[in-house]
Amino acid sequence: MFSVEIILLHGALGSERQLKPLQDRVGGHSLDLAGHGGREIPTGGITFEHFIEDIDTLFATKGLTQAHLFGYSMGGYAALLYAARHPERVLSVITLGTMLVWSEQGLQKELRKLDPDVMQAKVPAFAQALADAHGDVRWREVVFAVAKSMTELAAAPLLTDAVVARIQCPVLLCVGEGDTSAVPENTRAFATRLRNAEVMVLPATRHPFEDVDLAHLVLRLKDFWGRVRLG
Repeated sequence: MFSVEIILLHGALGSERQLKPLQDRVGGHSLDLAGHGGREIPTGGITFEHFIEDIDTLFATKGLTQAHLFGYSMGGYAALLYAARHPERVLSVITLGTMLVWSEQGLQKELRKLDPDVMQAKVPAFAQALADAHGDVRWREVVFAVAKSMTELAAAPLLTDAVVARIQCPVLLCVGEGDTSAVPENTRAFATRLRNAEVMVLPATRHPFEDVDLAHLVLRLKDFWGRVRLG
């Protein structure tokens, strides 16, 4: 295990089980974010404000004062927002496959993937995985809630210039070379808005977390955390 305090945040439609293979290698703390895993969808839908409250709760229950945040996809967006809200608590942020630049075209592309009937017809194994994670009936509700959340985010992105300016910690933005959701070009563009950021493009890697070469990723993460610690 790596001897730093780490909080691991899963992606949309995922649960803390999604990052278990990474947690087994680096340790740290994980949780099911609001509306995911066994947790109910909040009244009014899933929002990033709920996720910030979830991270607050984890800090409190684990007795943490500072931690490194790692977020996959949606979890990375939440990690950056948390770093802006509580810069004194966040030592660093690592995102992986996070859509940091939103457009109407990008939104529609993501929404086409969020149709439960299409999922069952075209990717039944994925639909079954969602049922296993969220419940045989409830998984459809989670998909619709995530689609609503994405639509709201695209209409009013939360990582505004004012918010980004409050992120003081080092940030490592990771994206797969073949990721057509996060897109390396957009990830590089977003990095220019941060005061202390670097980008790592993972070769021959698509968006799904399962597509990531964890052995390679963990080496790079530990190197980054080590450099942050030395400072």
